[in-house]
Amino acid sequence: MSARRRRRGVADRSVCPILEYMRVWLDLPDDVVAQLAEQGQDLSRSALEAMAIDAYRMQRLTSHQLGQLLKIPSRDELDRFLKHHGVPLEYTFEDFQREGNTSAGLWDKRQRDLGTDRTPER
Repeated sequence: MSARRRRRGVADRSVCPILEYMRVWLDLPDDVVAQLAEQGQDLSRSALEAMAIDAYRMQRLTSHQLGQLLKIPSRDELDRFLKHHGVPLEYTFEDFQREGNTSAGLWDKRQRDLGTDRTPER
C-alpha cells in the first residue's frame, strides 16, 4: 500500500500479521474537534466507541464483539459502559424466565446437597 493511500486513511492492514486491522482517518475542523472532545478525552477512542455503540444498536455487533472491540474485559463492565452511554440493556422476558429457572434449579440442588428440603422464602 502506498504512503499516499495510507495518508488519505483508506486502509492500513500491516499493524498485526495475524489479525487484520483497518486504520481510518477523519479530517475534522479544529472547532468541531473542540466541540466533540470532552476535557482530557481521547477523540480517537470516542470516535471508536461511538461507531461501535451505533453498530451494536443496529445489531451489527453482538455484545461479545463489542466488548472485544473496545477491550472491555467483563460483561458487568460492558453493561456499565452501555448504561453510561444511554444504551438500553437487551434483556428479554425469556432471558428473565431462563435465569429464574436456572436459579430455582441451583437452589434445589443446593438444598439437596445440604440435606434439607426447605423451600426458599420469597
